[in-house]
Amino acid sequence: MDLGQVFTRGQAAEYMVSLFGVDKDARLLDACFGDGAFLEALRQRGYGDVTGYEIDKDICGRTAVRYPEYKLVQGDFLGVQERASYDGIIMNPPYIRQEKIDDLEPLGITKTVLRKDPIYRHLPSTANMYMYFTVKAIELLKTGGELVIIFPSSWMQARSGQQFREALLSGCGMEKEIHIKGEVFEQEALVEVVILKLVKGICQKNTLVEYLEIKDGNFLPRKGFKEVLNLNFQTPFSDLAGVRRGLTTGYNAMYINPGFSGHDSERFVRPILSTPKAVAGYSTKGAKTDFLFYPGKEGEFPPEVALYLQKWKEKIIKEKSPKTLYERALEDERWYEIREIKGTGILFSYFVRNDMKFVLNDQGYFVRDNFYVIYPNMDKMLLFALLNNYYTYYQLEQSGKKYGAGLLKLQRYDIESLKFPDYRDFSKSFTKRLTNLAKKLSVSGQGRLVGEITEVLSEYSSAGYEEIARQYDAIKGHRLEGGKDGN
Repeated sequence: MDLGQVFTRGQAAEYMVSLFGVDKDARLLDACFGDGAFLEALRQRGYGDVTGYEIDKDICGRTAVRYPEYKLVQGDFLGVQERASYDGIIMNPPYIRQEKIDDLEPLGITKTVLRKDPIYRHLPSTANMYMYFTVKAIELLKTGGELVIIFPSSWMQARSGQQFREALLSGCGMEKEIHIKGEVFEQEALVEVVILKLVKGICQKNTLVEYLEIKDGNFLPRKGFKEVLNLNFQTPFSDLAGVRRGLTTGYNAMYINPGFSGHDSERFVRPILSTPKAVAGYSTKGAKTDFLFYPGKEGEFPPEVALYLQKWKEKIIKEKSPKTLYERALEDERWYEIREIKGTGILFSYFVRNDMKFVLNDQGYFVRDNFYVIYPNMDKMLLFALLNNYYTYYQLEQSGKKYGAGLLKLQRYDIESLKFPDYRDFSKSFTKRLTNLAKKLSVSGQGRLVGEITEVLSEYSSAGYEEIARQYDAIKGHRLEGGKDGN
């Protein structure tokens, strides 16, 4: 049975214990003590009143004999019925995905059982096991008590992560958020890691965000990384625009580049952008397009198109794939219709490999679903400027999911979480400066104009131009070097 055990290295445990600000006579808890890394660090720091839980019977027995001075219990931490009575809790909770929680049913643990406890009511249904452990730990803390916890930072990019963060901050202040790179675990666990220090009941704390790496057993600041900049932007993306993914055909082999040659058939194709590589600058003028077979809603087709549809219908029914089209081909005579998603607006790539850029779709092309289409609720060129600057790029670098080889994946909610200065406070002359720069950027494609837009916007941010430029270059450079926080 997979209990999600990934043990903390001694040096990481010592660092985490050092984050406690409680007295040596404080009542502390290690919620899943495993092989005792935290227990050893607590002993070395002189903490005497320590309780621990461990569900693994064999590991519990081996570890407990080494720490007779502590109250170590073999059992399920999530089943603890104590009142809030701890001054501090430290833990490396189990790494069990939400799909695997029900595999623990022999131990009496299932998602259904967990969801019956009202303390978990604010967690998303897709919560991983460490989220349950975190909420349970907060429940057992005294007001003013401290929780120091290490787990993957991937939840920060997940849709469920926003609900998790809200659940945490509803009853706690987040004092520290520390991203760690290096050998944190005994096993080679390739996960992005963050250490949080939470304080129960003190909810207005300013979070100190740090980026560290382990070198020769020491925790050192990572080169080029400081705490996350406070841009002092309050206006949400939703005040400026809406966003959605581009067009999904469901069967590209049929819909992309059908190869019609007849004059009557040409009206059933539309230019479509398939890849960000097809766009050279900051507008779609001159972009290389593919062609989309777009049947529309006409009742009759020229012979070439009718034959084309019949050929593909026979192939789909024979192979029973793709499933959606197969089912429609059996039941609907207009099985081939696709949902139109207009690309008119501002485009942004689902994946970023090198430079970020928002692209003006001034040609009105259809776009594939590896683009996002942003629909302005305001002046289009002013929005274009508010998107193409280091302040926006920096926010996306912070929130996007980092992969190897410099790849950054941006989800729709990463775009929707962007914040901006309130453009309604801009003077007419200020707005004109920005829109003129935006127009030059769309026409010339010169990247230096992004810097000029940033410099203009710096008047409205608490982070100056030089600071945001330096921080953006640092975080982008780290990504392009193949860096993944926690690895």
